[in-house]
Amino acid sequence: MNRSPRSLWTAVTTTLTVAALAALGMTQAPGTASANGDPAAGARRAAPAHPATNNQERPTLRNGSHGQAVTELQQRLAVHGHALTADGDFGPRTETAVKAFQKRHGLQADGIVGPRTWNALLTSPSTKPTAPRPATYTLKFTKNWNDPQNSRLALLQDGKPVVSYRAGSGKDFSRNECAGGTGWLPSGEYEIARHMTNRGADAMPWNEPAVQGYVIELVDKVCKPVPGQKAVNRTDLFIHSEMKSDGTQGFSIFEDDSLRRWEDDGDYKSSGCIKLHPDHIKDLFRHLNRVGWPEDLTLEVG
Repeated sequence: MNRSPRSLWTAVTTTLTVAALAALGMTQAPGTASANGDPAAGARRAAPAHPATNNQERPTLRNGSHGQAVTELQQRLAVHGHALTADGDFGPRTETAVKAFQKRHGLQADGIVGPRTWNALLTSPSTKPTAPRPATYTLKFTKNWNDPQNSRLALLQDGKPVVSYRAGSGKDFSRNECAGGTGWLPSGEYEIARHMTNRGADAMPWNEPAVQGYVIELVDKVCKPVPGQKAVNRTDLFIHSEMKSDGTQGFSIFEDDSLRRWEDDGDYKSSGCIKLHPDHIKDLFRHLNRVGWPEDLTLEVG
């Protein structure tokens, strides 16, 4: 059948229009339209799902937690400028870093890593110029197993020794961490409870404490018993010396060994604390005073 010139022109125009639309990606493959004729329905069905949230399947962590999630936490804290070893052990130092991070990001500074803290940790740190990260200071007591009263206490800055002193712990060469009053300080990490230069100044003469003057008080510690022993919570733990409450030396007149005067190397013995020469504990205070007694200062014993 012969087509009229008008019909031929219409067919050519339709073909050219379809070809142009195809070139622009505006044609629709058969079967992709929705039942109501919506041409975008197929594109919506093909769109990827929303990505999972940052904290999906990440557990809530707190002091005492262990494992791979803690390692990731410590790595993320390091990315945000906190000097930590990613050892998978959520201890006091990690808790202190978490609280500092939470405070800086407007979160509740409770040291517990929940969804909101995870989201903040997994966000890349700001690329804006920031002030240099403050140095991390640590006290480290290294036990001398051959001579407990000739051990070492060091102040470290970012893991490097600043100063080191001879120190003793325990009595009569006792290495029993669970023997209160005689055994040396249990191994582990300690938070600093407080420090003072005049402990005992307000006490009455008949009720004055044995440990006076320059003192760094430690938190209590549960010892790790050897087979056959029971775990004991060691209390009244200090880094101290022998002096009067005002930091001066007393007189040894009525007794051979005065708690208020440093006589000789025998004074390195202690009731389970860490003991320094009077000059050395004062020097340690001078170093820590210069750096403002860091809030995250800890003691490592081992």
